[in-house]
Formats: sequence, structure tokens, C-alpha cells
Amino acid sequence: MAHIIPSDLSRLALSGAHQLELETLGILKKELPNDYTVFHGVHWTREYKGWTHFGEIDFVILNNSGDLLFVEQKNGALSEDEYGLWKGYKGGGKNPVDQVHRSINKVREKFQWCHGKQRPLHVDYLVYLPDYRVRDLNAAGLDASRVVDASHADSLSSRIQKLLGAGVTDRDGWHEKAHDFFCQTFEVVPDIRARRDSHERTFVRQTGAVATVLSNLEMAPFRLRFAGAAGSGKSLLARRFFEQASDQGKRVLLTCFNRPLAERFKKVVPQNGFVDTFHGFCIGFLKSKGQAPDFEQEDGDQELWRRVPELVTVERISDKWLFDSLVVDEGQDFDPEWFEILRLFLRDDADILWLEDPDQNLQGKPSVITEGFVGYRCPMNYRSPESIARFIRNTLPFDFELGNDLPGMGVDVRKYGDSEEQPKIVARIVQDLVRRGFSHEDIVIITCRGVNNSVFSELEQIGGLKLRRFTGEYNSQGKQVLTDGQLIFDSVYRFKGQEAPAVVLVDVDPQNDRIDREERLLYCGMTRATVRLDIVARADNPENRRFLKI
Repeated sequence: MAHIIPSDLSRLALSGAHQLELETLGILKKELPNDYTVFHGVHWTREYKGWTHFGEIDFVILNNSGDLLFVEQKNGALSEDEYGLWKGYKGGGKNPVDQVHRSINKVREKFQWCHGKQRPLHVDYLVYLPDYRVRDLNAAGLDASRVVDASHADSLSSRIQKLLGAGVTDRDGWHEKAHDFFCQTFEVVPDIRARRDSHERTFVRQTGAVATVLSNLEMAPFRLRFAGAAGSGKSLLARRFFEQASDQGKRVLLTCFNRPLAERFKKVVPQNGFVDTFHGFCIGFLKSKGQAPDFEQEDGDQELWRRVPELVTVERISDKWLFDSLVVDEGQDFDPEWFEILRLFLRDDADILWLEDPDQNLQGKPSVITEGFVGYRCPMNYRSPESIARFIRNTLPFDFELGNDLPGMGVDVRKYGDSEEQPKIVARIVQDLVRRGFSHEDIVIITCRGVNNSVFSELEQIGGLKLRRFTGEYNSQGKQVLTDGQLIFDSVYRFKGQEAPAVVLVDVDPQNDRIDREERLLYCGMTRATVRLDIVARADNPENRRFLKI
């Protein structure tokens, strides 16, 4: 298997071809032997007499001898004339052969400027056209041995090996010199936006198969209990089910345990249904009856929330509060009596989709009994990239399958001795993430404690950036009051069901006397990250040795 640099498949810069380049890189990684290193998305610059020349090389492949092969990939339609082969863009056409030769010349010049004339770089090239069949090589100005078109796409890896060869063992340090040249001189840092977009496309595409199963099931009424691993696409299924039912003219109720998740659902599903947490739904119903609790007077008292379901059961339910379909997300956090209350609001033949993950049961609640439901289990995690998913599997006792072949940007663990040290550590992490290309809205700081029980709970800012967090108070409408800020700070409990490109997990200090619950908490927190995961763990906690030794 070839070595890939950067490991997160960075700089997917060709317009409209991000996913296609990822697929090519996946082929090269799998089919090329470990004699080769593949640099992907290399952006070069060359300053000369006051001018700065710049360009991009799709793939640079290095063998053991330090020899190089530049691969230029062009997707989609091309045109041929007597002057060569052309790819059309808004600003005019570009000749891929001229592009790769220009890159070779400028890279050779820069290498010579860095290392002198003792030995020039040995560089060859290949043009890869996976969507186009070249009609006339002579007219296109291409050497047959330097082009792989659609008719020979399966031979890309073998053609690379034939042109470049594996090379010999590096005895004079030339391979190391060429390797360091591309790592240090060229811009091979990840394009986070492209990486985030690629994850979203991959996630939607891969979870589409599960959504298709959902659409093709035939039941009357529809009663499905879906048990899916973190990242299996449960929220996407909830949205699809809601949309399909709505399109059929049905009135849909979607409810979950987590308020931030409910707010997220409200933004993406049709507005002709009802979306809220279980308690939010109950409050809405009680308001219609003139029985809503006074949140400002009660000040978020937990006893108030326990009384709310009881208040609902004594009220008469009118026809306008009956629904044709029900979606329950985060079902593992529901009390059994909650489901019974929700059923009071359903018509007799109502469709029900129940979504849960027992491994994310953070409340320690017993499993809700759903009689007459068809069960479906999905162990695939499509959210976590390979590097993060493998870290989770190696450190936590949860069994799931890797469904995302994007490598991500890995996991880093930082140690703290005293809890008060964490803000400074996190400030450095955030600064590093921003340097890597993450925006402030990409980063979420998540505590393994309650949102009001962390050293971060009373902080207004970290590293000069204001924190956006729950104050613990509610307004007159029962909505949570949040501070204004650039960085989100939340708890695992509240952020469950959501995701972020960069997650910083803090207060990692699991207690041995409740280790099963603590491991579920860590599992839930780690699986929120889609690109990068940073963990801030207490150094003297023996349970954290599993993280610190990796």
C-alpha cells in the first residue's frame, strides 16, 4: 500500500472534481506498493525577477530512488484539435500537457535553487483522463505511453509502475531529500473547507443505501425500530421519513431528547409538522390549553420537567393535536412512559419510526418496549473518518464497522494535571486548528461533565475568543438562553446527535466506579468529530492510559 501525504487527502482544488480525485487517490493508495509515496494536491510557487509563478500538481509520485512522476487528472469532457487536447473553463481552455510540463519546469527550477546543480530531479509525467476517450493521439499532441484515458482507466496503477519503477534502496539520501522538499517547500496543508465538503458528500452518499431500505419497506402501518451505531445516519433517516410523510399529506410529529438537535431539525424539515424535544412538545400542548408552566418563576427547576408529562395526561387531546406519523430520535434516552404519552397524540393507523443507539444511552434508562415493530440494525459508522474511527475502536469497548474511508486529520491527546490548566491547553489547540485552516464555527469544545459543571462553564473567552454556551436559564417561552460567542462550548449530553469538523473533548477524567457510563460518554463525544479530534485528558487518571499510550 502506497504512503499518502497529506494523509487527509488535502487540496481537492479542481472545480467539481473533489470526490473524483479522492476516488483516484484511494485507488493509488490501495494498488501501488509501499515503494511509492503519493503527494496529493501540491501547490507550488516560484519567484523569479519580481514575478511569482504558481500552479498545482494533482499527484506527485515518488519512488525509492527519489525519481518522480507528475500525474495531471482531467475529469469530464475535453476537446481535440490540431493544436492539442483542451479542457474548457470559464476563462478559456487549458492544455493538460502544457500544464504538467510547466509544473515540471518550475519545480525543477525551485529544487535547483534550493539544492544547487549537483543533481537535477528526474521527473516524468502522465495525463489521466478517466471520463474521456482520446480519438487522435497525434492531433492531441500526446505520447501514447503518457496518457491513460477512459478506455484504459483500470491500468492507471500498472502504467505508473511501468513508467516510474520502484527504484533502488536510497543510499545517497536522494529519496529523503526529494521527500523533504515536497513536504517542507510546497503547500501540502489541508484545505479544510474542501475536506468538510467531501465528508458531507461522502456521508450522504453512503447513508443513501440505508435510506433506500427505509423507503422500500412495505408495512401498514409502518412500524420500524432502527438501532444504528453513532454516525450511521439516524438523523438523516428521520429527515427523509419526515419529508416523505409530509409529501403524502400526512401530519408528522418529530421528537427527540436533545434540544439543540431539535432546533437543528426545525431548520431542515418541512414546516407543516411539529418538531421539538419531548418536553418541548408537552409544553407546546399545555400552552394551547392555557396550562404552560412559568419558566421564569420556576427558573429551570428540574422538578418542573418531571411534572410536565403528568400535566399532559390529564388534558383532553383535540383532533388538531393528532398526528399521522411519529419520528422518535435518540430513543435510548426516552422514558417508557414518554412513548405511551406520545401515542395518545397519534391516530390509530399512524406510522412510527423509532431511532436509537443503545451504546449512547447516557441516562441509564431501561429500553423502551415497542411491540409489533420490525427491527433493523446498522453497525456502520459513516461519520467518523478512518483515523478517528480506528482510535475509538482501539481505546473503547464498542463494536462498530468503519464506513468512511476518508482518513481525516487524526487524533491528538493532551495531558493536564489540574483542571484549571485546561483553558490554556485548549487555547493552544484552537490556535493550531485555526492555523490549519479551520474556521471558528468549525470548532466545538465539548465537556464530558455537565455544561454547568466544567472549569469552562464560567469562562467568557478562550484565547481571546468568546464562548457561546448555555447559561442554565430559560426565557419566558421555555427556550434556553445562550451567551454570544465565536466558539461553541457544550456538553456531550447536549451535543449528542450533532457533529462538527473539529471537536475538542475536555474534562476527560472518567470515574472508575461508573466506568461503563463514562465510556459511553467518551464514545458519544468522540464520534461527533468529522475531520479532527483533540482530547484533553487528566494525566494521573489510570483509565486514561488507554489514550496516552497510543
